[in-house]
Amino acid sequence: MATETHPSNPCPGGSGGTSEPKVKPDALRLGVLVGIPAVLVVLFLLWPYQHWFFNRRESILAGWFRWVSTQKDWQFCLVVPVIVGWLVWLKRESLRRLPLRGEWLGLAPLIGGLFFFWLGYKADTGYPGFLAVQLVLAGVILLVAGRQWMRTLFFAWLFLFFSWPMQPLEDSVASPLRPRTAAMAATLLNLVGVATVSEGSALQSAPDAASGKLVGEAFSLDVDAKCSGINSLFALMMISALLGYLALRRPRFRLLLFAASIPLAVAGNVVRLLLLAVGTLQFGTDFAVGQRVGDHQEMSLYHTFAGFAVFGVALAGMFALCWLFEGREMKSNLKRHGSPVGSGSWFAIPEGPQTLRHLIAALALPLLVLGLCAATDTGFHASKPGVALKLPVQMEGYQGREYDMTAQEKNLLDEGVRLARSVYASAAGRQIMTTVILSGFEKRSLHRPEVCLPNQGWTIVDRTQMPLRLQDGREITMMMMRLFRDTEPQPGVRIRTRALNFYWYIGSDGTWCPDHYEHVFLSYFDAVFRNIQHRWAMASFYVPVSEQLVGAEDPLAELNAMEDARQFMAKLAPTFMFTAEEPVPNGLSGLSPPASAP
Repeated sequence: MATETHPSNPCPGGSGGTSEPKVKPDALRLGVLVGIPAVLVVLFLLWPYQHWFFNRRESILAGWFRWVSTQKDWQFCLVVPVIVGWLVWLKRESLRRLPLRGEWLGLAPLIGGLFFFWLGYKADTGYPGFLAVQLVLAGVILLVAGRQWMRTLFFAWLFLFFSWPMQPLEDSVASPLRPRTAAMAATLLNLVGVATVSEGSALQSAPDAASGKLVGEAFSLDVDAKCSGINSLFALMMISALLGYLALRRPRFRLLLFAASIPLAVAGNVVRLLLLAVGTLQFGTDFAVGQRVGDHQEMSLYHTFAGFAVFGVALAGMFALCWLFEGREMKSNLKRHGSPVGSGSWFAIPEGPQTLRHLIAALALPLLVLGLCAATDTGFHASKPGVALKLPVQMEGYQGREYDMTAQEKNLLDEGVRLARSVYASAAGRQIMTTVILSGFEKRSLHRPEVCLPNQGWTIVDRTQMPLRLQDGREITMMMMRLFRDTEPQPGVRIRTRALNFYWYIGSDGTWCPDHYEHVFLSYFDAVFRNIQHRWAMASFYVPVSEQLVGAEDPLAELNAMEDARQFMAKLAPTFMFTAEEPVPNGLSGLSPPASAP
């Protein structure tokens, strides 16, 4: 009987299978070292991503560099990539020894980052792009190199977050810090015998009956955004994170040092206020603070040097905490980050076929998203405005007078911005200035009153959201700010003007909201998910309360003005606010931008 013979199995280690294609390690290393950086360069440095300036799209990193370079308070972000590169360089010997053993787990942050990349591209805003940079980098490291690489590079990757300017946090963080900073400075001045009072963000000398001095006659300071701690806070947080990583070993001490940067920044600004108050008492306002030229405050040399107190106090506190935590070990901790460069081959690739699949995924997914972006409609399609730019001449007991946009406002406001403004006065003497302002060609062409008013010399005491029931039955929420401004018409006579300012934002389909950042969020959310390009408007009501000698204000005047304003706004708002179902007159339909507009 003949015996059947079978060919030998060419696949080692199994039967009936096929061998995986052989992959040369050098070719894979070349693909990783060249292919990954090339894709990241196209994605973040070359692809036109957002209209950072007017009519031209620029990439995430090009627009970031151009914008940060012009913002003095955020220029520290420019050094962060250099520091990140140095941190990676310190780990070069450890990375050389690590193999490329990627994991499919990296797909989660990679796909999430690419989604935010497309989201920011569609909404024409950079912050999702910043998040995309972070997530895509994490995804690529995990997908191609593996967890050991991510663990080694984790701090450098985390530190990269300081590259992105957190401008939206300026108002939300600075507003609560300003009155707290003024209150702490007032407490300390009172402890050392300088009678001081604080109201909102204002820090003023207390009245002195014996000498006949009124409130604020000796000194009067306002804690603006620059003195609140916000402009130094992010830079100090960056320094504390880097110092903790280099000088401390234990994670809990690093976290404590990082958390301490916040109170240290505030403490530094309190010291700054104390120096300004003492300088004003000793040498006068012009020497200590500077002179106001129109709506601009010219800082004195003393004021500038007092600003260095913020970093002096904060850095001294950081080094003191480092010494307290691990003082004797700081020198050895600093040395441990440097390691001798050894010889040997670059990172090993123990599983070539699997690494090849991971590399293909890391290269293909970003290219697919770029194709999706190219097919995405990003044209400028402004919706119809939700307001009528026409205010009635009379309103139940109020007589109105129309005022046009001034030449100064035309120069300051973006192209295409329009407004209707009337000043209403009642027989009882109540005055209410009403302004309905409609955005122009730029999505962010409406400015926050919180920015404009301090530049005009007003001090914002507080801001509160309040409900308002309109006469037609609609219920909205508005923002109310309490303001005051002091003037000295003649030596020794100080007049305080108090006022209220109410405002809210009005979208294109009956949408409304009371907060600036909420209207920004709705702009991008509705543009992406509802295909609505809002043409926002803002309704603003300015109500003078009183103009009296400092210290002689009527405590009930503000309450009466608030109630009169609520009744007036409830009647007037329905005359210019369209409902979602209400047709918009042809004269207000849409906005056709010029060829140069985004």
